Amino acid sequence: MIDKDKRERLVRFLDEKAFDPILKKSPEEYSGEKRSKFEDVRRSTESEKKRFHDDYKTTTEVKNNYLSDLSSRTGEKKTSELKELGLPALPQLKDDFLKLCKELEVD
Repeated sequence: MIDKDKRERLVRFLDEKAFDPILKKSPEEYSGEKRSKFEDVRRSTESEKKRFHDDYKTTTEVKNNYLSDLSSRTGEKKTSELKELGLPALPQLKDDFLKLCKELEVD
């Protein structure tokens, strides 16, 4: 499998498990402060998804930026908000993501 295909698999994994479940949710499912928080998280998820699709051109870039997002201050804040809203967060996917990286032989 060529690097481009491996990169596509990694990005598709993140889309299916992390980004799309958030982006497919309706703000109407929340009210008050939670709706506002959801709308903020949704906006940041849209930009995060765009970054993974447009900016990270190799499997190594996808993997390294995923791991970097886990420990960033912004990432930790977003994870906390996602948990509060009952939505999937990147740290919850770490084991499966790293397993996929290993299967695809991504360093």
